[in-house]
Amino acid sequence: MPDGRSAGKVSIDQAKYLASQYELDLVLINVNATPPIAKILDYNKFRYQQEKQARGSGKKVSQLKEVRLSYRIDPHDLETKANQAKRFLEDGHLVRVFIKLRGRENLFLNQAKSGLEKFLDLCGGQWEQSITQVDKRIQAVIKPKK
Repeated sequence: MPDGRSAGKVSIDQAKYLASQYELDLVLINVNATPPIAKILDYNKFRYQQEKQARGSGKKVSQLKEVRLSYRIDPHDLETKANQAKRFLEDGHLVRVFIKLRGRENLFLNQAKSGLEKFLDLCGGQWEQSITQVDKRIQAVIKPKK
């Protein structure tokens, strides 16, 4: 029945008649059961609910977001980037932060690493992957604090 009550065991013809009487659809729920289980309902609404449940049932997938800093970044710009990373972390995403070193900046790796540590303090996360150097790039991955 459309109001959720069970009609019990009924024949296929009687179920079709009830569905047409209420101007609804006869939806087969379980084919393998003996006898097969069917419901009288609005199929479009039922399909929408199934899709909505399938979308919401999956675990939220975290993405890897990137934030690019420069070696000579202004403190206010660093705060702005940290706020952006903080929003990513609040959404449950991982954040890869990196500084691309150019020219003579490669000689000052310690200052670049301290800049990344300062960035971590500003955005309020914790290291997922510690600071590493890949070619001319200093990078680290930050995850949200538990």
